[in-house]
Amino acid sequence: MANNIAGGPVKRLPWAGKQVRIEEVETTLSSLWKMSADNMRTGANLHVRTSVLNLVICTPDVESAQHASKLLRDLSSTHIARATIVVLDQSPAAPDALESWVTLRCFSMISDLMRHCFEQTTLLMSGRATRALGSTLPSVLKAHLPVYLWWLGDTRGADDRIFHAVAELCQRVIVDSATFLHPEQDIHTLADYCKAAPDVAVSDLNWGRLTPWRQLVAQFFDVAEYLPFLAGIERIEIAYAATPNEVRDPTGALLLAGWLKARLNMYLAAPREKNLRDTTGGIYRWLLALPDAEHETLLQIQPHVQADLQPGSIYLVRLTCNADNRRAIFTIKRDADTDYVLTSVESVQETRPIRTVNLPNRHEESELLRKELEIMVHDQFFEQTLQELAMLIGEA
Repeated sequence: MANNIAGGPVKRLPWAGKQVRIEEVETTLSSLWKMSADNMRTGANLHVRTSVLNLVICTPDVESAQHASKLLRDLSSTHIARATIVVLDQSPAAPDALESWVTLRCFSMISDLMRHCFEQTTLLMSGRATRALGSTLPSVLKAHLPVYLWWLGDTRGADDRIFHAVAELCQRVIVDSATFLHPEQDIHTLADYCKAAPDVAVSDLNWGRLTPWRQLVAQFFDVAEYLPFLAGIERIEIAYAATPNEVRDPTGALLLAGWLKARLNMYLAAPREKNLRDTTGGIYRWLLALPDAEHETLLQIQPHVQADLQPGSIYLVRLTCNADNRRAIFTIKRDADTDYVLTSVESVQETRPIRTVNLPNRHEESELLRKELEIMVHDQFFEQTLQELAMLIGEA
């Protein structure tokens, strides 16, 4: 579908650069580079043009696209050849339209003597044009370079075939499950895609937020005397932050639950009707079992109202264990100061001193994304967790 720019654009996006027809993208960018080179000779500045990867950012609205455009400034150390921001307007009343803009993004690296530059294209697609994204996108990508996709919002949206069509063009797909409007549907969509496209590496910014929590849980059992308790877990409790007006975002807690199930090699021990899935209240409960264990393990997720915490962030992880008639409780809990957590081990025999660990409540989105753009290989732990979580949700 051709651009509809006669008589002025449907949308004005001054931050996106110059509006052009999609077939003019390459020639216009070449012209911008020539102008930039002329300015460099005049001003004696050195421009660094990088050519390592394509970054495609799919967003559900203009506001999210503008946010992504601003965030690209923080990725100046990442070797992006071309960033393509796509606005997908899938609302029923949206006109059938495709519009495109181009600009050259340059940021100072060492004062003004060296500047980092990359190309940015912006596509706004609405109505039936959104269905053509998979066939349209290759025409605006830099050839012979890997393609990374950052998908903001629901993977399903109005039509998950669009997500699949774009993801098939990429070597790496990055999502942020904290932005999912329908977490359970989106988790299933992502898990199905991993199975359908095993060569594509899939990752989640929300998984990066959970890294320190996973490390702290694992560190409990780095102590040799605590290792036997792994075989005697009776109860796992995970609490996540919710606001007083009942905003529920259980995706981080669900991922942590899926990771624990996968790493402990646990399996469902009870039929579906004995488990609980209360999506309105954000409460989940499963009866699981460990290999060779004679008892069941209760895995429970629930919200904890905490106004000063980021909604969805982990508030508490507690493992209650019994090994050789010895009981121990391993706890990680967010402190009143939201940049710290308290870790403790309680047992009849001894109680270890509470340890305070720095763990910021909020993570810079640009830093999480930058780390993902630096790797190409699969995150096997995440992909396994995703499959385990999809199975858990289906059995609750």
